[in-house]
Amino acid sequence: MIVNASDIPCTDKQNKNKTDVHDSRSIAFHLERGNLHGIYILDREHQELRSLFRFREAKVKDLTKTTNRLKSFLFYYGIKFGLIFEGREYISSKVLNWLSKLKLASEAGEITLKRYMDDLVYHRRQLLLTTKELRKVIQERYHTAYKCLLSVPGIGAITATALLAEIGDFNRFDNPREFCSYIGLIPWENSSGDRMHTNGIQPRCNKHLRPLLVEASWTAIRKEPILLKYYRRHAIKNNKHAIIKVARKLALTAKAVVQKSQRYQSDYYSANERTNAIV
Repeated sequence: MIVNASDIPCTDKQNKNKTDVHDSRSIAFHLERGNLHGIYILDREHQELRSLFRFREAKVKDLTKTTNRLKSFLFYYGIKFGLIFEGREYISSKVLNWLSKLKLASEAGEITLKRYMDDLVYHRRQLLLTTKELRKVIQERYHTAYKCLLSVPGIGAITATALLAEIGDFNRFDNPREFCSYIGLIPWENSSGDRMHTNGIQPRCNKHLRPLLVEASWTAIRKEPILLKYYRRHAIKNNKHAIIKVARKLALTAKAVVQKSQRYQSDYYSANERTNAIV
């Protein structure tokens, strides 16, 4: 059994007198009484699939850093390619071709610019190759689930791939709240007696999925009128909280279409609101 260390009950006295002997006795004590619950462990094949997805995430960060370094270099020397390419700040192939012919004041400057450009091209190729390979593996292993997820408004290829790579078996969650807690789309409380205090969304979660689902929610409210209506109803109080609520609906929708192996239907939210299946 693999247990999250923070889930092992521990007294204040044990925290102030921590030794390996005390820890082992505490674990044995709670294990004997059934107080410990193991976390879900993906099989080896799926862990390797998840590693491929997380490698792609790392390449996205590398590409962002490389792009910012090149832009910073150009900005430092007053080179504004946006003025030439109609205000576009994206470093496209045309911009790279223009930069390759740019003459600087010295050979050292031109070498530096070339190295920045080579680094950018390398990371772009790596990201493109990794994305194609990841999508191929996902489509081969989760063909039906992948197609069902793409049918949900707001969910694109990257978000669908992330859900399948990070979660795997959607049936491992006992209830919708447990699923939303795993993604980090529910609030966490610090309440005592009559004092009720919420501290925002759950910090203990899978941090790879939540940003993608929130981003997908902004697209979803433009495509699905019912979600837009739901967002506007809650955005009166706080628009940031409202988009999290939309993301929670979107996550539960994704879970439902995968479990049922059915593509998204236009009346999905209407039917579920009548039956209170999604809250």
